[in-house]
Amino acid sequence: MQFPRYMMATKALHQLGDISRDEEDICRIAREDGQDYVGAWVTGFGFFDVKFPKEPTRDLTEAEVEHYDGKHYAINSQPSIPLRVRRAGSQS
Repeated sequence: MQFPRYMMATKALHQLGDISRDEEDICRIAREDGQDYVGAWVTGFGFFDVKFPKEPTRDLTEAEVEHYDGKHYAINSQPSIPLRVRRAGSQS
């Protein structure tokens, strides 16, 4: 598997606790670690080294790639940046 890549997840564990989401959301995966992917939610409070269990985490569909690729996101007052979903290894 090529990293980094964008995926869809619900379950997410951080050293500070469970930061799962009720509905699937996009996350950026940096690496694998045993039974987990490790990365961060694209939106939220900016937690990193979040563990996403492999079982419920999945690749983006082609429709999701089209939806997210090029969208702009920002954290706090930082300048927005576009997501490059295709370049990051998802569905390339």
